[in-house]
Amino acid sequence: MKQLDLVAISKNESFIERCRTLCADFDFQYAHFGSSEDFFEQSEHAPTIKCFILDCTKFENIHEAAGTIQVARQMMDRSYIISILNSKVDPNEMELLKKSGANLIMLDNEFTTNSKLEFVASQVIKSAFIPVKVVDLVPESSINGHLYMLMPMNRKFLKVYKPGSKIDNAFIIKYAEAKELYTHRNDLSAWVEYIQKFQARDDNAGARSCRANFLKLQQAFLDLVILISDQTTSTSFAAGKTLYALCEKFCADLLVSLREVMAPWEAVNNSSIGDFGSVERGTAVAAYAGMLAEKISPAVAPKAMMGGLLADIGLILVSPEVSRKIRTGNVAHMTGEERMEYMKHPIYGLNQILSKRIPLDDLIKDMILMSHERMDQKGFPNKPAAVKMKEEPMIIRLAQELDDALTIKLGKERVEFDGTFKTFLSKKINEGDGYPLMMLLKLNPLIRRAG
Repeated sequence: MKQLDLVAISKNESFIERCRTLCADFDFQYAHFGSSEDFFEQSEHAPTIKCFILDCTKFENIHEAAGTIQVARQMMDRSYIISILNSKVDPNEMELLKKSGANLIMLDNEFTTNSKLEFVASQVIKSAFIPVKVVDLVPESSINGHLYMLMPMNRKFLKVYKPGSKIDNAFIIKYAEAKELYTHRNDLSAWVEYIQKFQARDDNAGARSCRANFLKLQQAFLDLVILISDQTTSTSFAAGKTLYALCEKFCADLLVSLREVMAPWEAVNNSSIGDFGSVERGTAVAAYAGMLAEKISPAVAPKAMMGGLLADIGLILVSPEVSRKIRTGNVAHMTGEERMEYMKHPIYGLNQILSKRIPLDDLIKDMILMSHERMDQKGFPNKPAAVKMKEEPMIIRLAQELDDALTIKLGKERVEFDGTFKTFLSKKINEGDGYPLMMLLKLNPLIRRAG
């Protein structure tokens, strides 16, 4: 039987339609069942499911829901289980569902009104595959995990390596032109261990260390996004501070290693797999923000990286209709109400972060709030006068635009990094594009480095 990306369990037609529309948007293989009993009777489905969404809003009590989740977890030990609860449920009872095996609990109001489901499902299903660099492979070595090749035009992953097999020169040469292969998120620890094992063996050691730091930051950031957007409990304050501090540490480590590589834009993972947009690209935006800040305002580089990470978290809180138009490049076709909602997402994001009592520096707050502002007042949400604009938030916008230019997207042809990077910065300097010229001129050394 072919693998199913997502299975929904509900008798509610609007619930089913929500899941069906999401799967159509992301090209997921989908099925739904009217009850958990119907699904469990066809248990041959279970081992092949990536994401399982259970409507718990009609269960008589929380213990019945917990029992259903326990059975589902026993049947699907590798699946990502999402439980949708009535917003009136006591937060303390929600913890029982997590202990029963639910990966994520969402309230029914956020399930229907914001885009958290889109973000989570896209990361679980498509971003289960994490880009890794071919140049990090070492001849006569082996990895304890699978490797895959992305076929971007037909949106498929082809398995090219089995755990424990020997990697020879022929294998490396064969995939060198692709530059990136992929490992499953479940195999990420094996890949990081592999990189660190060969850390000081050759001339590529600096770039290899840089990418290991990037992957550690990427995983910590995704955990932080889920926690920040969690509306089911108020007990996550300490966990939020811990994850935020971990992201700060990984940002600092990544910044140090970025300084040691000649082409830092090639050390960053450039493939967009989840298809959600700039939130999933937060780690890459952070890396570019650090690299740009090193030339523009070196003292703020660590804060610029954190600003780049968090700048677009508010997109998770916009409606599914708005996020769909963002993903598909149809911002120009938004209604007036949708456009207003979109332009407020920096405010939504900052407020949500602060609601978790995460200790944001004032400059990072400005970076989040002003990450889409422009000197010509064509940005959003507040359109400040040019004299009130700061360089630091504009570093974030520039990093986002650079990442978009360098990203390999499903269904699109690959990009040539050095040439694209040089063309991007040269065009910004020549045209301004809402940036102060003196800020852009500081980036000339990066253009020369790109050749």
